[in-house]
Amino acid sequence: MAHSLSARIAERVSKYPASPRERNRAVFLALLPEIRQAMDEGWSVITIWRTLHAEQKVTFSYQAFRLYVKKWILAPARTRTGTTPLPREPVPAKGTTGFTFNPVPNKEELI
Repeated sequence: MAHSLSARIAERVSKYPASPRERNRAVFLALLPEIRQAMDEGWSVITIWRTLHAEQKVTFSYQAFRLYVKKWILAPARTRTGTTPLPREPVPAKGTTGFTFNPVPNKEELI
């Protein structure tokens, strides 16, 4: 009988180690509550990154850190604060003004 999914995943992980990108994302997601709290307290992204980098909790670049902040912290906040569109009222039709072409000539106007 085939192994369970968990056993197959464990076997695959032992054969193929995670890429640096996957490891960096995992580190960021593990630190996400702390990062979010620091941002809520008013600390800048660069200050947070410098502190975590000095403590060697993150080893990736500031640019990668900024992208993770944008994707995992700032982007969800933008989608939550969206407003619901107001229902539109039908716009009353305006009467035609100006010249209108009539393809059938009026004989009274011609003479």
